[in-house]
Amino acid sequence: MKYPGFDTVLDSCLRIRPGEEVLLLTDEGTDAQVVAGLVDGVSSRRAVPVIAAMRMPFIPGAEPPAAVAAALLSAGAAIELTSLFIGSSRARQRASAAGVRYLAMPGVELGTFRSGGPLTVDFDSQRAVAVKVGTAWDRGSGFRLTSPAGTDLRGSIENRAGRVLDGIARADGQYMAPPDIEAGTAPVEETTSGVAVIDGDLLFMGRGPLPEPVVMHFEDGRMVGVEGTHRNRLLEMIARCDDDRMSNLAEVSMGLNPLGTICGVPMETESALGTAHIALGNSIAYGGTVDATAHLDCVMAAATLEIDGEVVISDGELTE
Repeated sequence: MKYPGFDTVLDSCLRIRPGEEVLLLTDEGTDAQVVAGLVDGVSSRRAVPVIAAMRMPFIPGAEPPAAVAAALLSAGAAIELTSLFIGSSRARQRASAAGVRYLAMPGVELGTFRSGGPLTVDFDSQRAVAVKVGTAWDRGSGFRLTSPAGTDLRGSIENRAGRVLDGIARADGQYMAPPDIEAGTAPVEETTSGVAVIDGDLLFMGRGPLPEPVVMHFEDGRMVGVEGTHRNRLLEMIARCDDDRMSNLAEVSMGLNPLGTICGVPMETESALGTAHIALGNSIAYGGTVDATAHLDCVMAAATLEIDGEVVISDGELTE
């Protein structure tokens, strides 16, 4: 079986430069075949692969060990392959500020690089779609998110910019998260109310997809209740974070990768065209003001986004 996603990541997403050091961040849960494929690919491009192994992060956004943080600062590029997402860490932010190109790809597996898989998409052409949705967020003052499963959330996005993730980190200091292609924002704090029915996955909170939906209730921008057989996946992670601010509705975003599917790989699930995801906790990267301990993404299928009463995208179909 061929895995052309390795070429896409190294050439289209990161554009490896001859002679540079490329740091691969790993832990005991990282797929060894992914590491081997990237080491071979980096070496064949006359760059230098460096593997930084650490213990599995305790929560999403955890800081890597000091030695790994120091190594990040001296790399030309870095690829995050840890079991949990750490791309929001201060170590990563300092590396980006220093010019390191960074791909957050936690939890990817060899199959994620498959022919026809989400890492073989034409990221450059899909960028236009992501920018269109991001511009709609930019211009809006209020949003409504719905789904056939029962999601109905409304809130303010007044003066909140759209954040576009297009998977491309070829310029110094760029940060992206392929296979994820998305556009979203942080709703204004204390404005969103309604229900979110999570029938895709609770990312990095047990192996997905979810066998049954988890239903989250929001009032004034905070989660006030959660139902469902698998709700403890979410509640246990929130408890692990030990931060009262984790109930904050931090993000609403639309997945835009046409080759993504809802599956056992969190980053592919989050990427899939037609999905939407909301997040709890830290909203800083999305233009919000809540600097909570972690950022927890929760994915729903077949979502419709309305901004100021106009449908922007419905189950992956953009309006003209």
